[in-house]
Amino acid sequence: MKLSAETTLKGIAIAMGAIAALMVAVEFQTALETEHAERSAAVISDDPLRGILQRCRTLTPEALKTDTTCQAAWEENRRRFFSLTPDDQDAE
Repeated sequence: MKLSAETTLKGIAIAMGAIAALMVAVEFQTALETEHAERSAAVISDDPLRGILQRCRTLTPEALKTDTTCQAAWEENRRRFFSLTPDDQDAE
């Protein structure tokens, strides 16, 4: 089976179009990942509690028992997560 010049050129054009579409998709995905990483970094840096909790996660259970800063940070994190007010905490 012999391919004509027109058929060969159409095949090349389709292949190049597919490669271009793939390159656009990769660039778009990279841009989205970069934007997401920047947004996540901004959220983490805006909340000092996250930094404290990050440090507390590295502590051993024995060290965590004596670290009052970490205990207070975990309590504040629970309060935020469950949307508790100080009055709600007294009821527990």
